[in-house]
Amino acid sequence: METKQLILIDQFCTHYNVEPAFLESLQESGLVEVIVLDEIKYLAHEQLRDVEKMIRLHDELGINIEGIDAVLSLLERIDRMQQELIATQNRLRMFE
Repeated sequence: METKQLILIDQFCTHYNVEPAFLESLQESGLVEVIVLDEIKYLAHEQLRDVEKMIRLHDELGINIEGIDAVLSLLERIDRMQQELIATQNRLRMFE
């Protein structure tokens, strides 16, 4: 994996004012994948949006790690259901 697509965890924590222990907790719960290269920890660039969402849930709403996992699961279900609804509506329009 190219290091251009990786974000150094130390820099990430400094930029977002987050403790590295929070990211370790997210990793332990399986919400975030930490990549280790030459004993240096990185986040994949693709995870940035999700991690930012987790930080907001934790900091702004005071939700713990288990709660974040539950909220993200529910949001994913809502997205899937919305996509199913749109697909069903599109099929229904064909019969109108």
